[in-house]
Amino acid sequence: MNIQNKRDREKFARLRQSLLRLAEEIPRLVPSLLSDKPVIRGSVYELKRKCGKPGCKCNKGPLHGRMVLSASEGGRTQLQVIPSGLLVDIRIKVRRYQALRRSRARAGEIHKKMLHIMDQIEALRREDMSSEKGSGTAKRIDPKKRSKKAPKKAEGKGKQS
Repeated sequence: MNIQNKRDREKFARLRQSLLRLAEEIPRLVPSLLSDKPVIRGSVYELKRKCGKPGCKCNKGPLHGRMVLSASEGGRTQLQVIPSGLLVDIRIKVRRYQALRRSRARAGEIHKKMLHIMDQIEALRREDMSSEKGSGTAKRIDPKKRSKKAPKKAEGKGKQS
């Protein structure tokens, strides 16, 4: 390692460990992202309500319950009643969807953190040409002052007429 400053070496080691920890997390996210099994967007829950009939037991006792799928479409929540025979299958597909969304969100967080750490590592590793031993004659080039003209061809080279 060529980082000379002890504090910078320690910081570099911590950054490298952080980057490795984040990289180790990625393989756990990949299966839910690459799966070809179907998913259903939304949440499954039991909706309990009164039916409105005057003599029904739901007026004084337990409410009527139905399993529903809740999903937002166009900014509005839509509810769909789930037939009892499909409940298990729909719950599995909804769980897959939720796992997919969690994995996708975590992958985005990891990516952002990794880029930030990589920028810090690059900054620690970067050096100017003037800091090289024996290169005291190196000249900085200001990108704003670069000439936009093409370099002139050397005499004697190129086409002869």
